[in-house]
Order: sequence, then C-alpha cells, then structure tokens
Amino acid sequence: MDIEQVGPVGAEITDIDLSVSEQIPVKAIEEAFLKHSVLVFKNQKLSPEDLKNISLIWGEPLIHPVFKGMENYPEIIEIKNLGEKYHTNAHWHSDVTFEEEPPNATLLYSLEIPDEGGDTLFSNQYLAYEDLSEELKENLTNKLAIHSNLGVLILSGGKAKDAKEVEHPIFRTHPETGRKALYLTEAFVKEIKDVESKFSQETLSALYKHSSNESYIYRHKWTAGDLVVWDNRCVLHYAEHGYGNQNRTMHRITTAGSKPL
Repeated sequence: MDIEQVGPVGAEITDIDLSVSEQIPVKAIEEAFLKHSVLVFKNQKLSPEDLKNISLIWGEPLIHPVFKGMENYPEIIEIKNLGEKYHTNAHWHSDVTFEEEPPNATLLYSLEIPDEGGDTLFSNQYLAYEDLSEELKENLTNKLAIHSNLGVLILSGGKAKDAKEVEHPIFRTHPETGRKALYLTEAFVKEIKDVESKFSQETLSALYKHSSNESYIYRHKWTAGDLVVWDNRCVLHYAEHGYGNQNRTMHRITTAGSKPL
C-alpha cells in the first residue's frame, strides 16, 4: 500500500484491493485518515456488501435521518443524476450537522461517471481555524452555532413543524487528533447563539467565505471505481454539477459519530 498526498487535504492510496477484506491494512488506513482527513482509493470494484463492510473501519454505518437508503442496504444511499435543478449538494457542508452526533466519516463510491463535470471539492478546516486572527479565535471560543434540519426536511417533502435544532461549537476539537477545526455549515446553521443578530450574520458570512479559501482545497475529479472517504469533523465538501442529464451514479454511506466538543 502506497500513500501520496494530493493537496492541502487528502491522500491517494494505491496498491490495495478493498474487496479482499482479510488483506486490508486497517491500522495503516486509520493512521492515514487521521493524518490526511480525505483518502482516495482508485480502481475499486465494490459491491454494496463490500462498501458496508469497509465502512466498519470508521465505525458503525448509519441510516440517514431524512433520505431513504437502498433496498436490503438501508445504510447506503444511491445518488443518481436528476438534473441540475434537483442537485442538492452544491454548497460547502459537513454531513448531517443537524444531528446531536453527526457522522464521523462519509464514504462515496462511484459507479457511473459523466464525461465532464461532477467534481467534489474538499476544504481543510484545520487550516481554516489556524489562519483565523487571534482576536477572532478569542471572541468565538466557546461560542455555539445553532444548526437546523429545516431546509433538508422541506427539500425531502417534510413539514416545517417537524424541524429540529441542535447546538455545536463553532470551533470543534477533533476527539482523536486533538486539533481544532472550524465547524460551520452554511446550509444548516441558523445563527450564533447568544449574540446580537447583526454580529451573527456578519461573522458567519465572513467565516463561510474564509472556510472555502482556495489554499485549503483539494478538487477530486472522479473516475468509475473511485472510493473517497472523508472526515466530517475537520473537512467541508462541495459537490459540483455541470454534467447536464448524463448518468452519474454513486453509493454513499456514513458512519456513527459523537457529540462535537
């Protein structure tokens, strides 16, 4: 197994067949994951059962709280192209932050890939935190952001009255590396708790822009058979469209997490 860094976040792992479970060097993969936060495994041939088994490296697979999973594999969501109008992930986010315990890791496996478009971008939120001014770090230390599932609930045909809110720290300490990361998702965050509304809006707007600075980003250009795994505790991702009505089919699974601290 060879590991090569691919950008400000991420590494590509080669010379490994993830479908042969007894040959997977779990400890080395775990170490690489904590070091690089995004791992790319190319040229894989993975059944849904393989994907589910591989996900156990990062924790117990989760059933999405909103979107329905595959028959016989409720933990796996099959993502197909329904056209740009219905593309829901063209924004920087960490997955499912509107839960008390958001998933630690997301695995995304490509089955069909369009001729062009459909890149996924990843942004290193360790670097985003480290580059903030000391004054801003001090002002926002111990501050909480209020996250809501209202938008995704409406998108999936739910009712606003069923929406829920949770509170997470703006600066999250990674439970395994001990490093701090900026932890905000524009699609899910309503406001900063216990501050004046104007300050909340202006601060969040500046932090969203900062979090996707080009110097923090790795752009992944998909080929069929790619498995990409990322750490939702310290990485934001953005799914571009730009492939019209071409076929694009992915399998996605997340793993259990913990309360952000």
